[in-house]
Amino acid sequence: MRCHSAISALMALSTALTPAIAQTAAPEANPNGGRPEIHNVEEMRKMGGYTAPGARAYADMAAEAGGKLWPVTLFYRCQAVRERNPVKAPLPKPVEVFDKVYSIGTAENNIWAIDTKDGIILLDALTTEEDAKNVIVKNMQALGLDPKRIRIILLTHNHLDHFGGAAYLKALSGAKLAMSEADWTAKVKWGTLPVKAADDFYLTDGQTITLGGQTLTVLLTPGHTPGTVSLLFPVKDKGVPHMASLFGGQGSPRDVASLLEFRRSLNHFADYTDLMQADVVLSNHTVGDDGLVRVAALQKRKAGDPNPYVVGREGVVRYDGEWRACLSADIDEAVAKAAPGNFVPVLSGQPPKQSEQTAK
Repeated sequence: MRCHSAISALMALSTALTPAIAQTAAPEANPNGGRPEIHNVEEMRKMGGYTAPGARAYADMAAEAGGKLWPVTLFYRCQAVRERNPVKAPLPKPVEVFDKVYSIGTAENNIWAIDTKDGIILLDALTTEEDAKNVIVKNMQALGLDPKRIRIILLTHNHLDHFGGAAYLKALSGAKLAMSEADWTAKVKWGTLPVKAADDFYLTDGQTITLGGQTLTVLLTPGHTPGTVSLLFPVKDKGVPHMASLFGGQGSPRDVASLLEFRRSLNHFADYTDLMQADVVLSNHTVGDDGLVRVAALQKRKAGDPNPYVVGREGVVRYDGEWRACLSADIDEAVAKAAPGNFVPVLSGQPPKQSEQTAK
């Protein structure tokens, strides 16, 4: 059975949920926002911090799979002890990444706008109304996109930095909001979820959403949150067709049961990236696809240069392999530090059976 992993460090929420417009630090020589990088096995062994033999083997595999393509993402996902460094980067310039598909987000959170003949599909909505006004709306206008043409806002999950601006954008445009039922009906620690209106709808596993000839496939991928959703959709680069994949939750849980659930979700997503032959990796966090580096490369792209987001089938497989191995490293490290028998109920899905002595 394939194990497709997705480990990323849990963000320090006080940093992750800071309003996006506050990110105004001077740009670095390397456009990755000052984030550490792991490029190879040697660096992984120095920086990963894994001690269990199985975990170290998985971490080595992660470095071999994806270090050359996603060194920032590899460091973010593959650490036994999480290290969270604040991003030191200005707001990236909005840019058309694919034909009528635009990157309009921040140094932390990428927002994707898909323009169709019948309106715009927006993926996520940043943290606050202020973010929505001063980042999303202004970036759209800078690219010649009318924010009042937003028709659907797909919310990948119920963390504030993804839904906080949704109510304002809905009021501005009349767009329909969409999120999984598990996330929309859950209690959230930060912020207040928008009230589900009559024209809003739940996202479900295997659902397709079509607007203006563009169709997105939705997959339910719990782990980051109970109802995280991920997406696949076709794109074109100067008329050449490709298939984009976007996994909806980057930060990983720490307990073994949730890690196993996350890995099952990645298995599910990888089945579809194979079936739909995805050759593009996108993310709703720039740390999830080394997005700051790729956006910077797009700004300098010349005629005939490849699109840095097109990584090919091999690249998608390597991305999956990196993420799967990092997640597996975390699972192995956690189990190795505890009594393995404690995790049998997790694997079986059944509560532990008590003996007569312990049940008294």
